[in-house]
Amino acid sequence: MSQLPPIVSFVARSGTGKTTFLCKLIPALRARGVRMMVVKHDVHGFEVDKPGKDTWRLRQAGAQRVVIANAEQIAVMGRSDGEQPLLSLVARHGADVDLVLTEGYRRSGMPKVLIARSGAPQPFNPGPEELAEAIAVVTDVPVGLELPELPLNDAEPVADWLLSEFLPPDRIDRALTGVVLAGTDADAAIARSIAGRLLPHCAGGVLVVASAGTAPPADLPAGATVVNDLLPEHAALGGLYTGLALARTPFVFLVSCGMPNLDADLVAWMKTLPPARADVLLPVADGREQPTHAVYGHRCLGAMKEALLSGELAMGLWYGSVRVERITQETWQAVHPAGTSFRRRGV
Repeated sequence: MSQLPPIVSFVARSGTGKTTFLCKLIPALRARGVRMMVVKHDVHGFEVDKPGKDTWRLRQAGAQRVVIANAEQIAVMGRSDGEQPLLSLVARHGADVDLVLTEGYRRSGMPKVLIARSGAPQPFNPGPEELAEAIAVVTDVPVGLELPELPLNDAEPVADWLLSEFLPPDRIDRALTGVVLAGTDADAAIARSIAGRLLPHCAGGVLVVASAGTAPPADLPAGATVVNDLLPEHAALGGLYTGLALARTPFVFLVSCGMPNLDADLVAWMKTLPPARADVLLPVADGREQPTHAVYGHRCLGAMKEALLSGELAMGLWYGSVRVERITQETWQAVHPAGTSFRRRGV
């Protein structure tokens, strides 16, 4: 089993307010750049599908699993032949998250945060197993245990504590290789110019990806190399795949010669952006994502391979399998107010 993200179980008696607190904690962690998976254990049975809906009909027809997905959501409905071990659930569904929070799973053996609330319908009375695995108490009243006590009425300190305990901050200084997509013979001069602006910020140098049938750019600055597109039939996706496969750094900065006004200061700023665990730093300009002016990490290779094998060849169809941090226009304009980097050639 590959390395799993940290798992922390929040446990308390029914009616204490576990869900209410988690609904405050999750946005506090998300604001700190943490991607989470939440697993709730339900001992009473549940039904998430609606009778008569297509997914319900397909499941009733005998499918063991029915998956419905789009660019924003994914849901899995299915049958289970017994309890699903927590670690198996996390291994199957948590590959792209930084932290797993569970509600319940008091017998899982995972580190536990106990929740106590004055006025709860049941008194705070954790059992021996819970106490042995407890690492903190979230509470609005003193509980007298030799554990850190964190405030129930303020999720911000709890979020900071979880980060300090389970996700120590990474120093963000992404080592980049520049990847320049040179698609036509006319791109040679532009490729030279872009390479020159990228090189001061790219420890791995610059790879100029030449399309099949085009003359490779000549007279490139020292540190820039022409490479053949490994997947020339796949346009920008093939160029990115080539750059990631050949780069010796963990990240690449992808830019197309169709966007010739690269701002070097913007590149220097993007390589240091939080969150440190992001696989893609994707600017949004005029309401549109800019995939050919973005940072990509090596983890993207696996997602791209799966997309290619599935015949899904457009940029972005695999973003749901990696950690994407979208950079809003308001954010990047603080560094690059003119926005010329995102203007296409001829515009």
